[in-house]
Amino acid sequence: MKPLISLVLALGIASCGTIGIGSNHETTIYNNSADTISVSSDSGIFKIKPDSSLPVNSGNGIAITNPNESCPQPIVTRRPNGPAIFFDVFPGIIFGIVPIVIDAMTNNLYRMPKSYTYSCME
Repeated sequence: MKPLISLVLALGIASCGTIGIGSNHETTIYNNSADTISVSSDSGIFKIKPDSSLPVNSGNGIAITNPNESCPQPIVTRRPNGPAIFFDVFPGIIFGIVPIVIDAMTNNLYRMPKSYTYSCME
């Protein structure tokens, strides 16, 4: 029984991004334009009316489109989850490659920004 408990504790400590630090996959998109925009993510396609916001879940990126051709069509990208990577390497080095593999499988090596404001003033 002790080896099983030790293994569970080791894997729990090793997966910092998954358990301890976590990852932000929810971004609140605020539409600061005069047009209704479309937001496309892993969780679907959403419409956001002018001067309103909507929380959107995505682990890979969010594409924003505007029917007005002269407005930008940005893609909100994810960034590396620095604290999780740091703890996967330094205390996690005791467990070899296991911490990084666990966080990679659970998509917690990256995080989305907490909020994004879309602007087009035309």
